Formats: sequence, C-alpha cells, structure tokens
Amino acid sequence: RRQPAPRLLPAGFLRARRGLPTVIGLRGLASAAFAGAEVVIPLILSRERGFSPTAAGLVLTVGAVSWSVGSWLQGRLQAPRSAATLPRIGLSCIAAGTATVALAVLPAVPVPFAVLGWATAGLGMGVLYPSLSVLTLALSAPEEQGRNSSSLQLGDSLFAATVLALTGAVLAAGTAPGPGSYAATLAVAAGCGLLGVLLAGRVVLPRSA
Repeated sequence: RRQPAPRLLPAGFLRARRGLPTVIGLRGLASAAFAGAEVVIPLILSRERGFSPTAAGLVLTVGAVSWSVGSWLQGRLQAPRSAATLPRIGLSCIAAGTATVALAVLPAVPVPFAVLGWATAGLGMGVLYPSLSVLTLALSAPEEQGRNSSSLQLGDSLFAATVLALTGAVLAAGTAPGPGSYAATLAVAAGCGLLGVLLAGRVVLPRSA
C-alpha cells in the first residue's frame, strides 16, 4: 500500500487558518514584500535618479543594516502580552517602508526619504523574522519542529519567487520599465505587507472554553 505524500505546508495554509498556517503565511508575505522592493530599488535609483550601481547598492545595504538592528532589538524587547504584537509591528514597518520607497519614482521626492523607507522595511524584517521562528517552534510538537521549520522556509521561498516572477513580468512589459511599472511593482510589495498586518492577529490560537 502506497504511503500518502507528506504535506509540504500545513493544512489551512491557503485559508490563513489560525496558528501555524498563518505564521508561515506571514513569513511568506514579508519575504515577498521585501524581495519585491529590493529588486526594483536599484533600477529606480540608476534609471530615474542617475545613481551609479555602487551607490544604488549602498542604499540596499542600509536595509541590511537596519535588518540587523531590528533583530538585535527584537531579542532585547520585553515579551509582549500578545504573540501577535511583534509580527504586527514588523509587518507594519515593512508595509510602510515599501510604500515610502515607491515615492522615489516621483522626481520631487528627495532620495533620502526613500532611503529612510527602505531602512524602515529592513527594521521590520529584523523584528518579524525571529518572532515568527519562535512562534513556529512554540506552536509545534517536539517531533514536528523540524518539519514545520522546513515549511516556514518553503513558504518564504514560494511567496518571494511568485512576487519576483510577477515583478519581472511587469518590468518586461512594454518597451522599457518606467515610473509606472516601478510604482506598480512596489504597490504589490506594500500590499503584501499590508495583508500581513491584517492577518497578524490570526497567529494567536483561540482560547478553548
């Protein structure tokens, strides 16, 4: 008798069921938002603002540094009363940060404003990622922790790959990418972050009567 194939993602993942399925979904949405913005920023800065590749890369480095700062802060903050607090804070930073970066397509908006937005998004990732890893372990039985940690990584890669493919399709449409296509892709990234904010409360399991 053939054994059923093991689940790669937990049941209820697509419906954002409370608990672990939502935790894994939030990780994917955050990864999609950050990766979707990260690939567009160098194009905006080089094509629309005249930055050299080196200067555009340094802007991306700001996000990496703030990510580290966010992780450092998350490890030193007092544990909040609700498990949803840190994910909601992290995703709010990601959504606000990527939306701010989108303003860089407007010539009247100073570049430092967009850099601040990217730093905010990185800070949010630093706060979010460790908190979701802790939640994954807390919501898993000891014998399921390895499998569920793998599901967390899979959800991360799946969402990011999907948004990157969509971003590539949008940028490839037409003769050349421009402010409209940049804004559209960043709107998708910010939308992923906002959806995560709305779903963050579902990481908490309902109390049994």
